[in-house]
Amino acid sequence: MQPFVIKRKTDFKYVRLIDVSNAFIEKVFVGDARDKAKDAGLDLVCFNLPERDKFALCKIIDYGKWKYYNEKTKKKDQSSNKQAVKEVRFSPVIGDHDVEHKLKQVFEFLENGDEVLFSMRFKGVQKRNFRIGEDRMNEIVDMCQGRGEVVHRKRTGSQIMVRLKQAKEKK
Repeated sequence: MQPFVIKRKTDFKYVRLIDVSNAFIEKVFVGDARDKAKDAGLDLVCFNLPERDKFALCKIIDYGKWKYYNEKTKKKDQSSNKQAVKEVRFSPVIGDHDVEHKLKQVFEFLENGDEVLFSMRFKGVQKRNFRIGEDRMNEIVDMCQGRGEVVHRKRTGSQIMVRLKQAKEKK
């Protein structure tokens, strides 16, 4: 349930109140709680509707500040929980030096906790020699042994995809 500000008459008469000084009052008339909030220049915010033999929980706070702070922390939590998936593209005829250069970046991504998606696309005549590309991708994945472990492997008509995540350290 979304918290709301009590401004007018409500269906319930009494509330449990947390006042400005964070003191808890077990049973207060709604009108008195509203007056306390008005005197303090703040809002009376209800955090839950009352159940059968219980009272609603209300708090005297600045609702605008509270809402802003919650939105800010929610965005921060969402952005910190995201685990990025970095894609690295290879060609079936990629050179050894190019593979080494790309693998340096892959190892950095894995150390940062990101997942890495290797993709190899076949174009034109390369589609006839799918086996060569498959062998090359296996070589590349073998070079990552110890630092990354394969999570998912997928082969479609003109593409091979391998997903890696950071390898778990052995104890």
